[in-house]
Amino acid sequence: METMTRLETFCNLDYKCDPFKAAKKFETGDISRVRRILTMAIESHAMVSIVGERGIGKSDAIEAALKKFKVRLIPVIREDQENLRAPEIKAAMISALSTESVKRGGVVSSAQLRRIVGEATSDPKQQVVVMIEEAQRLHPNTLRSLKTLREIEWLGQKELFTIILVAQSDPMNRAGVSEVALRSDCIRMKGLSADESAEYVRATIGKHFEDTAIDALADLPQARNYLELQALCVTILNHALADGRELVKVADVTAAAGEQTAEALQPRTPRKQLAAPVSGKAALAGVLARRQGDLPEVKGAINA
Repeated sequence: METMTRLETFCNLDYKCDPFKAAKKFETGDISRVRRILTMAIESHAMVSIVGERGIGKSDAIEAALKKFKVRLIPVIREDQENLRAPEIKAAMISALSTESVKRGGVVSSAQLRRIVGEATSDPKQQVVVMIEEAQRLHPNTLRSLKTLREIEWLGQKELFTIILVAQSDPMNRAGVSEVALRSDCIRMKGLSADESAEYVRATIGKHFEDTAIDALADLPQARNYLELQALCVTILNHALADGRELVKVADVTAAAGEQTAEALQPRTPRKQLAAPVSGKAALAGVLARRQGDLPEVKGAINA
């Protein structure tokens, strides 16, 4: 079924703006758990990784934790995050915590950073937090350099600031960084519960869903993630609108979920190759069988 875009769907339902964007954020059990752990990490000047897929609530959890503190937040990110190195992290910290120009030379800039961080954290109520997004892309050398940065000492005190790594997968799960991993912590986001998903839908577009439809939607695997839940809601609304209704029924949820599952099961043609033509039913059966280990992989594809 050809579907309308997200904004077109909401326009046809007479919304003035995207109801998901306008919705008030609420604290989930996952966010509450991560907030408590992050609060301890900031109090302890620890290095911690917040791990979870896109749309699962990592930013909301971090924001909730930072609200409790007087924080000097230093975000460090570049488009090619895999090329981020220690000198750039030091430069970002110096620029954020002072008006000084970054001095040249590794030893000189390290001494400069030590003094600036020491002075910035002299107030016990002041917390310095370095946050690095897309941390799963960081080079192992950069991860190892974070350990050295955290060992900065000022007036007999070490570990003067907190490092938060935000990632889609554990950045420490690779060769060569085991020592860094032992000195850090990893918090894995679990996502929305079924009850929380149902509450979110009711608070945003619930007037267009029957109660039984919301319950059915909340039980789907896609409902664990904010972004996937929103996308699925739009698809389901399209089903209802295509049938001339503005109220979603359980059948719409079942149909939309079935379409997404079927799409995920479709065989993918490798790059520069063309698969042998087969019927739709045969292709789906073949994919299912291969996933169960009943059939060998299809061979003899024709090079493009």
